[in-house]
Amino acid sequence: MTEQDAKIAGLTLERRVACIIVVNKWDAIKKDNSTVGNYVKDIKDTIKFMDYAPIIFISALTGQRVSKIFDIIETVLSQYTKRIGTAELNSVVREFLESKPPPRHQNRINTFSYMTQVSVAPPTFVFFVRAPEAIHFSYRRYLTNRIREAFGFDQSPIRVLFRKKSKSKEE
Repeated sequence: MTEQDAKIAGLTLERRVACIIVVNKWDAIKKDNSTVGNYVKDIKDTIKFMDYAPIIFISALTGQRVSKIFDIIETVLSQYTKRIGTAELNSVVREFLESKPPPRHQNRINTFSYMTQVSVAPPTFVFFVRAPEAIHFSYRRYLTNRIREAFGFDQSPIRVLFRKKSKSKEE
């Protein structure tokens, strides 16, 4: 994976588009039992920020695995445009929050009021919380990974945003 490849991957991340990593000329590589694993590790080390992007090794010359690209495109597109209902999202995410509560902020519990998916392409989730500025990067990453696992977003970028819960008139 070259520096230019990594820059292109960075642009896809910035623009929040789905991505498939296609490694061509696989027929020209001398292979052993660990070749694929080594290449995958090298790619994932170079573009750690896109660990969700599926990787396929093809040969355009021989046609090896070229037709499998379309199956991967279908899977990625399906995830990229998937919508999760608010009730289901809240139910599942409440389990995450109970198993690993968010850190306290100013010696108070940082309550999560509710969560909703506000858009697709990429799937974007908004968490309404008492103090969004207090959500640490590691906890944000924890919730992002758990949403990926629970709802099958393993090959698509997703966005997780935190907003301040607006006060109701009754309070």
